Amino acid sequence: MRRRTSLITAVLAASAVFALVSTASAQAAAQAKGSTTPAARSRGTATDENIKKPRAANDPAAAAIPAPANKGGNQTRGAASVVHLDNWTNYYIDLYVNGEFCATSGPWGDAYCLVPSGSAVLYGKANFTDGSSLTWGPRAAYVDGNYDWKLTP
Repeated sequence: MRRRTSLITAVLAASAVFALVSTASAQAAAQAKGSTTPAARSRGTATDENIKKPRAANDPAAAAIPAPANKGGNQTRGAASVVHLDNWTNYYIDLYVNGEFCATSGPWGDAYCLVPSGSAVLYGKANFTDGSSLTWGPRAAYVDGNYDWKLTP
């Protein structure tokens, strides 16, 4: 009887370890560190609901925006992460994070945005002279540390 009890205990312990390992693996897989998104073509000039705050023109009379911590500004207490836009096209692409303009990548180039760690909605848009555009996303992502977003034609 004692042998059967220890065998049952060993099987239960092994099952618990397996369940913990498989749960941790599933969580790690769900929080990918990057993704690839192909383009979608748009024909019109209608308002894009994925852009809440478009790229702003520079105003020489505007108040100065404070420098981030990595550029000599005040240190923050919150965690910051980096979104890396990896442009695999020959287009200029504007990157929006949570609907607000963040950066522009040149053809075959890269762009980087400092963002708060956590959930983010990424969106890319390339505008053309004929009024059409290509878009990437919106893509919901969990950004913690570095997140690579590869955009393809």
